[in-house]
Amino acid sequence: MNIVLFNKDLRISDHQPLTEAARSGEVLPLYVFESSQWKETPLSVRHLQFVVESLDELTKGIEGKGGKLFFAIGEIETVLEKLLDTYDSINLFTHNDSGLMDKVMKWVEKNQQSLFSYGPDLDNVSGKHFNNRLESYLKEPLAEVPNRIVVPSKTPDFLFGDLKKINNFRIKGTKIRFGQQGGEMKAIETLDSFLEGRFENYIERHQKPLPSSLSSSRLSAYITWGNISIRTIFQKTNEKLQACELEEDKIQLEEFLSKLTARVKICSMEIQGQQLADVRGIKREWNEDWSQRWLQGRTGIPIIDAAMRSLDKTGWMNFSLRAMVTSFIANTLLFDEKKLSAALAELYLDYEPAVHDFYIQQQTGVKGKMKIIDPVKVGRQLDPDGAFIRRYISELSKLPDEYIHEPWLYPAFYQLNYEAPMVDVKKAYKKARLQNQSIKNKGKPGRTKEEGETEQLSFDF
Repeated sequence: MNIVLFNKDLRISDHQPLTEAARSGEVLPLYVFESSQWKETPLSVRHLQFVVESLDELTKGIEGKGGKLFFAIGEIETVLEKLLDTYDSINLFTHNDSGLMDKVMKWVEKNQQSLFSYGPDLDNVSGKHFNNRLESYLKEPLAEVPNRIVVPSKTPDFLFGDLKKINNFRIKGTKIRFGQQGGEMKAIETLDSFLEGRFENYIERHQKPLPSSLSSSRLSAYITWGNISIRTIFQKTNEKLQACELEEDKIQLEEFLSKLTARVKICSMEIQGQQLADVRGIKREWNEDWSQRWLQGRTGIPIIDAAMRSLDKTGWMNFSLRAMVTSFIANTLLFDEKKLSAALAELYLDYEPAVHDFYIQQQTGVKGKMKIIDPVKVGRQLDPDGAFIRRYISELSKLPDEYIHEPWLYPAFYQLNYEAPMVDVKKAYKKARLQNQSIKNKGKPGRTKEEGETEQLSFDF
């Protein structure tokens, strides 16, 4: 039996495993809800909501080709064992960047079944060879959507096709009402609207909280869950770039493509890093109350609170805000970045482990320099008129501009019903910088930059 394992490739366009399996005869398209994947990782109910929306559309797409998408709940090895009992032998088709790949490879080898994986082979490839191999893959023709998908004549009873059964699949977190919806059509619409004009201020607006929500491509969640392929994005963007008449427009799209390929590179790297012992030594004892105030947007520092409230509401923040909220809690307040990383991952709709871990390491000094950011100073630069703050902090909606970034200076502050700052921002920032400087001055040799590492990478999709 030909089985297509869907995981983080929830689409039918440019889906080579599905295309190749359909050419080989009967096809059983399958998505497995693994308890370990959903309950032992930072994935939360907002991610599940996005995946279910994507699977609902994928179901209709496959049915439109005469096939049917099946679901199973359980660990992938157990599911494959049951399928092997039904079919005696199976051919598994999947993308090589599937989150299930390691488990599937071990199971296939142990049970002597066949595995066909597709996608760019970028593991352990660096430098010019990496760039050449990636570019070659991105320029390959897109995989054709099968004309017809033939349903197996026999399917085991433990498989089901009704997504409503997932309602009993309980995991942590809260759903979001104002985030992006999952699905291939939404991904294509988002890319098209970006290339039709939203890209024109891509570079200029990428740091500004409100403008960036429009001028960024907003494709990151769709890339993470495979609603659209990197190859599709690259080819459509490159086609638009070649048609641009204005040099400025070309610069915008070239910058976008450079970030797209940087993301692919990070996903292919083995993320390793070790924080200096001296840095670990100055970390603060965990304070659950402070942690919760930070997560809930109640620190009393407007730009931090607005960022965290917007993240809770929409599942997205631009790179500058991600850097700021991470730096504040991990580098200024000196909390353990691992716990904070997991808390942020639970909220980011576009959570991709490799990209997220690399980004956290960049900010906290595991890779490169520790980034200590003054939230008041930088907040004024990013949101000078306080429009972003006012949108997400209703308590400050009528506060004069001169106080919007430091409301505690407002004469009638205690009538605002807004939290007092949980720390003296200036003192905490200054202390963190002095502590970090003292570590640097201990005469330790400079850290050598690793191959493929950049000073700072931004993933403002």
